[in-house]
Amino acid sequence: MTATSTIEAKIQELCTAIIEDDEVRQARGHAEAFLADQEAVGVYREMAMMGRSLHQKQHNGEEPTEAEVDQFTALQERCDGHPLIPSFLEAQQFLSGVAERVSTYVGKTLEEGRVPSEEEMSSGGSCGEGCGCH
Repeated sequence: MTATSTIEAKIQELCTAIIEDDEVRQARGHAEAFLADQEAVGVYREMAMMGRSLHQKQHNGEEPTEAEVDQFTALQERCDGHPLIPSFLEAQQFLSGVAERVSTYVGKTLEEGRVPSEEEMSSGGSCGEGCGCH
């Protein structure tokens, strides 16, 4: 089933507003700058892969070696010190927040059968921990 033409038009309007927003443009610019820098992507990818590997090791009941921890710490420091990586992470968080906010508004509207108030949205509007939506 697809949305009605009215809903489709409003979705297009919302997407246009999102793309034209200065903060969204700035965040996308930071993300694109990061993705265009192969060194930054490589260092970040290496740190992320090592982090997953260490997490899996701990999950399996194994302790990482001191050398592995030192290597991971060095990678983290390289990421933190790289000019593009922190701004990419902030941009990614911002853009994810926008997507989550839109999704939450739409979900609450469908659930409640009305547009949620700003107070409902700013208070989190969650149904509590353990509900499976977190």
